[in-house]
Amino acid sequence: MATALAPPPAVRHRGVQAAAALAVLALGLVAVIFAARMGLGFNLRELVLALRSIPPLRLAASLACTAASYLVLVAYDLVALGSLGQGVPLRRVARTAFTSQALGHTLGFSPLTGGSVRLRLYGAAGVPAAAVARIVAMTSAAFWSGVVLAAATCLLLARAPVGFGRLVMLPGSAHAAGELAFAALGAGALLFAMVPALRSRFGALLALRRPLLLVLLVPLGVIDLALSALALFLLLPPGGAFAGFFPVYALAILAGLASHAPGGVGVFEAVMLAGARPAAGWAGAALAAALLAYRAIYYLVPFVFALLLNLACEAAPLGQRLRPLRRAADIVLFEVSPALMGALTFAGGVVLLLSGAMPSIHGRMHALLSVVPLPFVDGSHLAASLIGTALLLVAPALLERLESGMRAARLLFMLGAAFSLTKGLDFEEAILMLGLVGLLQLAAPAFYRRTAGAFSVGGAGWLLAAAAAVTVSTACGLLAYRHLPYSNLLWWEFALRGDAPRFLRASFAAGIVVAAVALNRMLHRAEAFGGLPRLPEEVAVRAAPLSPRSDAALAFTGDKHFIVHPAGDAWLMFRQQGRTWLVMGDPVGPRERWSELCWILRRQSDAAYARLCFYQISTAMLPVAIELGLRIIKYGEEARIDPAGFSLDGARMKSLRNGHARALREGLQLRVIPAAEVGGWLPALAPVSEDWLSQRGQREKSFSLGHFTPSYLRHFDMAVVVRKEAPDRPLAFANLWRSGDGAELSVDLMRHVVDMPPGTMDFLFIELIARARAERCAHFNLGLAPLSGVTGGKLAPRWARLSNLAFAVDAGAYGFSGLRRFKEKYAPAWEPRFIAAPAGIAGLRALIDTIRAIGAKPGG
Repeated sequence: MATALAPPPAVRHRGVQAAAALAVLALGLVAVIFAARMGLGFNLRELVLALRSIPPLRLAASLACTAASYLVLVAYDLVALGSLGQGVPLRRVARTAFTSQALGHTLGFSPLTGGSVRLRLYGAAGVPAAAVARIVAMTSAAFWSGVVLAAATCLLLARAPVGFGRLVMLPGSAHAAGELAFAALGAGALLFAMVPALRSRFGALLALRRPLLLVLLVPLGVIDLALSALALFLLLPPGGAFAGFFPVYALAILAGLASHAPGGVGVFEAVMLAGARPAAGWAGAALAAALLAYRAIYYLVPFVFALLLNLACEAAPLGQRLRPLRRAADIVLFEVSPALMGALTFAGGVVLLLSGAMPSIHGRMHALLSVVPLPFVDGSHLAASLIGTALLLVAPALLERLESGMRAARLLFMLGAAFSLTKGLDFEEAILMLGLVGLLQLAAPAFYRRTAGAFSVGGAGWLLAAAAAVTVSTACGLLAYRHLPYSNLLWWEFALRGDAPRFLRASFAAGIVVAAVALNRMLHRAEAFGGLPRLPEEVAVRAAPLSPRSDAALAFTGDKHFIVHPAGDAWLMFRQQGRTWLVMGDPVGPRERWSELCWILRRQSDAAYARLCFYQISTAMLPVAIELGLRIIKYGEEARIDPAGFSLDGARMKSLRNGHARALREGLQLRVIPAAEVGGWLPALAPVSEDWLSQRGQREKSFSLGHFTPSYLRHFDMAVVVRKEAPDRPLAFANLWRSGDGAELSVDLMRHVVDMPPGTMDFLFIELIARARAERCAHFNLGLAPLSGVTGGKLAPRWARLSNLAFAVDAGAYGFSGLRRFKEKYAPAWEPRFIAAPAGIAGLRALIDTIRAIGAKPGG
């Protein structure tokens, strides 16, 4: 059945376009309403039973007619190409014709959908666009000729009244209508033969080289339409006459095409329900079931097959062009698979529960009991429902990427397929279960976690969803068997027609399983988050003298938890961000404690199903991170200055030397406010901080940086730049970090007024370096330059190449490269800093959580 129509004329005005679109929508809506009203004589249960009662042999015969019809459609294109003298390989013709017709049938607007496919594939074979347009025109003509000729033939051969709704044509009237149609076709052919001008103009328009081949298109059109009609007719119950059915089918096809609805959906069904039902007295449920099956066989199956065929054909050439995107596609697939498979697994469990609640098909059950004993059938019914319940409970494990959940779901799907067959020959459920096994196997690499059992995850929400699914399936079963009086004996009844007892036993067992799992979860709740919310003061006092790094001061930000070594002389700090436990810096305390501290944290994170990520660790932590199985990523470099060796002498320091001298001439001086007195300065410093943030469109950050809050700043000395004539008006400030062993001095927050004198910040740093020298500090820490110092060129890992790209692109004054240039003026020694995160998608999500943690509001 070729869904070919001449293209609609161009519509110039937008108002007319809108009216046409509304007319098409209105026609489709009226058709759907009409089809629904025509089907009010049956309910959904009757429709499902009618679908299941279609014999498999008739389904196979309908599928064979569909295949034969599409072969005829391929012949359309072969004849059209031959008449135009275009030589195209048979394989390409078959693919093009099949794809164009399958898309045209399903999507509608065949000249556009099917024509675009022909233009793409035939154009690649060297067929001109004009020739492709002629092929579309010839196949359209073949379709219309086939419809008229086939309908006329059926009317001529009709021996019984032909009806459409209340309109009934007696055999004599039907014969007259058929003769009239044949006369119209004959008149057209005679006119074409007797008028040379028309014949020559038609031949010039089509540019035919072998015009006699066009004669073959007419019988091909008849055969095509007859096969497509037979594909539907075979799905109907016996008793109707094909001759009376065919004219109604042809009219339904024409109505569907005229509506321009995709595949004529709704319109075709409405006409068939109105015309075919009175013609042979078919029941409404049987006719609707046949139409649904026909829609799947003739439209959906070829459409899906065409998509798969072209995907396979285009995969090889596209693979080369899409290779750069393959990695991104893998990332998306890995990211989507857990949620998708979790939802599908839950849905599969619901299907098995509903299947167990509904009555079995008597014919299938009778055939099954001829080879399988009744106790095994009853046991299979109970097992299938329990497997459905287990799938509801294992779905959260897939969402958590647990390998045990994937393996359990795969086994449950296979068992569900087997028991679906042995409980009632439910082929549909078995096919669905096996399809889900295939999808799960394709997505297997996404399930890599081995930290918990398949049924040990999932919160109250999942349990409520599972309980709701069991409740809904039970309600459906009670509704299906409401006509049966309840008796306690039903629980112990085992019989061929014992669907209700089987349903009661299965529903009770499913409810017991869900209740048992919920009770077990309530009695064995895992700790959601580990560590201590505050660092004990005695631990801080003992560990501080052994800390060479000043960033241990981040323990005072108030957004971290702490893991303390059992000896009480070492600790590390971390924050929970989403599913990631994010460790800040190296542990504080003796290095021999680091490994044990990190393993304590690792075990707690596993118990909470969390990822572990270390941020800004030094080279001293790398062996421990590798021992934990984490992937090492270089994040940037930290600038450190030896105060004793720092000097402003030499040509390299000329700009700093001149700037420092100018600042002194302008009366700038540095005041270091002790921590005990910082509270009195905060009212004066707050406007400076707020203006600095607003000028840059930023807000306070956290985790790896301090923030302007009294609770945080009261722990540190404050360096303030002022003028001698205005010693209480700050121009710039920075709070100071000191390492526990006193060897390192560093700055945290650095903010200044908008109109500060040039070189103010350089003056601040130079004076602080001098102070570090006076305090005999071994290092003055200028802080991190993110993404800098990451080298490797073409052979570097992807992270390194992306870092180099970001470093090169972000060249603003306060960008990555600008920050590196500012600190480079002081001739520091650069030391690498790293991130240690899981490999794969888990690591990517950990990095995203790291960015969120740094950008979070203080205390958030």
